[in-house]
Amino acid sequence: MADTDFSFSEEDVIAYLKARPDILEKLSKEDEKTNSVSNAGATIVDLTGTIAAKARTEARRLAARNQSLMDAAASNMLHWQELHHATLGFLACTNLTGFAQMVDEELPIIFSLAGARLIMPAETALDNAEELGFLVLPAAEINQILAAQSIYLGPAEKTGPVLFSTPAASMAAIALPDQLPAPICGSALILAGRTEESFQPGHGKTLLTNLAEIIGVCLLARLEAR
Repeated sequence: MADTDFSFSEEDVIAYLKARPDILEKLSKEDEKTNSVSNAGATIVDLTGTIAAKARTEARRLAARNQSLMDAAASNMLHWQELHHATLGFLACTNLTGFAQMVDEELPIIFSLAGARLIMPAETALDNAEELGFLVLPAAEINQILAAQSIYLGPAEKTGPVLFSTPAASMAAIALPDQLPAPICGSALILAGRTEESFQPGHGKTLLTNLAEIIGVCLLARLEAR
């Protein structure tokens, strides 16, 4: 081959590469490096997608939680408004007959209930309690309804037909404050729910306890005014 002829045949290239194996090794390493960078780029893209998916999931979870908190706040506000209306109603009662009617007729409307009754223990009840509109039961039966607690929330079980004209889907039974004198002490407020989910354990205990305390104090005021 002349000095001025720079053309290479296939045989020349093969012979040259055989004589320089380090060139093939270098090319192989460059190829591996290129593939590694490419794969690393692909991994980054996949990881970004995973992070984005997790971020969207977390955003949905937080949005649902915030909506749940807003719903709970709105529900609590509604319940306290109902309690306020009930308090005004009991304060407006001028006699025990009106008080009993407030329990039986107005409380179910205010709290969207199927029914409401105020039970006095037979041992300490007013002489004309039933004539006034109160329900009278032995103290042992009232204690059974309360399930030996200050408040019971849940299924009406066998107590519904006894307390109301029709079986209750669910029931709340709250003892009136035991710090007050008889016949308030030992009495209980019974509420009938419209559905099985109207009263659940751990739900609304503060509201219902406050309602029972308001009824107890207002009833005491009416008794002392007789």
